[in-house]
Amino acid sequence: PQLKQSPRGPPPASRLAVLPPPPPCTSRKVFIFVRGAEKMCIENHAAQPSSTGETFLVCSYTNHDLLAHTPCGKTGAGVSSFQLSDNGQLSAQGTLPVCDNPAFLLPHPTLPHVLYGTTECIHKNGEVLTFHVDPAQPSAIRLVGRQDAGGRSTCFLSVDKNARSVTAVNYWDAKVCVLPLAVDGEAGPVCHTDVQPGAEYVDAANPDRVEHWQYRQRWPHTHCAVKNEQDNDGRLYVCDLGRDAVVQYSLDHTLEELAGVSASSVLRKTGEVSLAKNLGPRHIVFHPTLPAAYIVNELTSSVSYFKVNSKDLGGATESASEAGSLLELSGTISTLPAEWQTKQVTKNGVWKAASHCSEIRIHPSGNLLFIGNRGHDSLAVYQIDHAHGGALRLAGIVPSGGECPRNFNFSSTGRFVVVGNQNSDNLTAFAIDAQTGGLAQTSQVHCPSPNYVLGLPSHTPAPNTGG
Repeated sequence: PQLKQSPRGPPPASRLAVLPPPPPCTSRKVFIFVRGAEKMCIENHAAQPSSTGETFLVCSYTNHDLLAHTPCGKTGAGVSSFQLSDNGQLSAQGTLPVCDNPAFLLPHPTLPHVLYGTTECIHKNGEVLTFHVDPAQPSAIRLVGRQDAGGRSTCFLSVDKNARSVTAVNYWDAKVCVLPLAVDGEAGPVCHTDVQPGAEYVDAANPDRVEHWQYRQRWPHTHCAVKNEQDNDGRLYVCDLGRDAVVQYSLDHTLEELAGVSASSVLRKTGEVSLAKNLGPRHIVFHPTLPAAYIVNELTSSVSYFKVNSKDLGGATESASEAGSLLELSGTISTLPAEWQTKQVTKNGVWKAASHCSEIRIHPSGNLLFIGNRGHDSLAVYQIDHAHGGALRLAGIVPSGGECPRNFNFSSTGRFVVVGNQNSDNLTAFAIDAQTGGLAQTSQVHCPSPNYVLGLPSHTPAPNTGG
C-alpha cells in the first residue's frame, strides 16, 4: 500500500511499512557490442554482501497519472535502498514510502548526512525534499522536510558550491527556482524564479500530457541545471528541451549571517547558446579536466559534443555553430544502430520516435561516456578522445537488461553501473571494462518503475546531528 504524507510532514517511523525484497538474480550475462548501432526501517531479509559494498538509492514513481509521460511499469512506494556487493550482486534492503513521484536525488556538497530529492506532478507544483542519511549505514534514510519547488514536474536540482542555495528545475512550466539553504541543510521557501519565454502557454492553454507527448516543443521545457566544475564562477547551464537552447545563469547571494541562511539568492540570466532545431536537448555534462561538454538530445537520439570557451555571455545569444561560441559545436552523432536512426521524425511539430534518449553520464575515469536509449532499450558507450579535445568514438551499444532505461549511475569505484529500467520494473548491474567500455551483466533485481539511481559510497560515522 502507498502511504500518503500528511500536510505537516512525513509519518512517524513506526508507521512506515518495510516492503520485503524478492531474491536477487545472480546470473551473469556477457553482452557483445552492437557496433554502429521518516525513517526507512531496514531489515536484512537477504544475505548481506561484503561490508565494503555500496548502497544505491532508487526513486520509483508512485502515481503515473500525475506525470508528463506514461510509464508502463508498476507503481512503486517511494525511495528504495539496494546493496551492491564487491562482485556486482544487487540485493534489496527496504523502501521509504514517499508520495508523490520522487524523481531525483542529490547529496549535499559538505554535509554527508543530507540528501535532497524532488517530486514530479504536472497538475500542481512539485516539491524539494530533504532527507537525512546515516553515513555509517546509508540504507537508513529519513524524510525530514518538504518545500514547494515553485513549478510543476520538478526534475533536477543543483546546490551551489558553498551550499547557500539549491536551484530547482521545473520541466512542465519551464520555471527555474532558487531555494535558500540553512547551515544545517534545511531548504527554505522559494526566493527567486526565472521563467523561460513562451512558458505562459501552460497557464493560458492548460495542456495535458497527450498534447505534450505529441508536440514536445510547443512550449519550453527546462530539464537540468549543471555547473562546470572547472570554473569557479558558479554559473549554471540549463538545457531547454522545448527551445533547443542552453541558458547561462549566474547566481548572486546576499547572506543573512545571523540566520545562517542565504536570504536573497537571485538567478541572473547572462545569455544563451542556441542549438540546431528539433534536437530536444535534455541534459548537459562537462568533462572534469578537458574543455569539453556533451549534450544528450532526447528527440533525435543523438549526442552533441562541444569545445567549451568559458566566458560570461553578457546577455548575448550565441549559436553553437559559431567559432568561439561558449559551446562551440564539434559534432553530433547518433546513439542508435544504423537501422534505428530513421525512426526519429518531427514533422509539422509532431514528434514520433521509436526510441528517445534518457540520461548521460561521464564515467569516473573521465574516459567513457554513457547514454541511455529508451525504446531501443540500450546503453550507448563512447570512448572520450583526450588527444582530440574530448571527441567521441562509439565503443558499443549494449542491451540495458530491461525496458526503458530511464536512469543509471556508477559505483564510486567506477567498476559497476546500475541501470533503472522503468517499464520492466528492474535494476540491472553491469561490470565495466574501463579500458574498452565493455559491459558484463552481474545481477538483476526487481524494482517498480525506477526513475533515478544514486550510489552512496561507504563513509566513516558522522557526528550526531541531533535528528
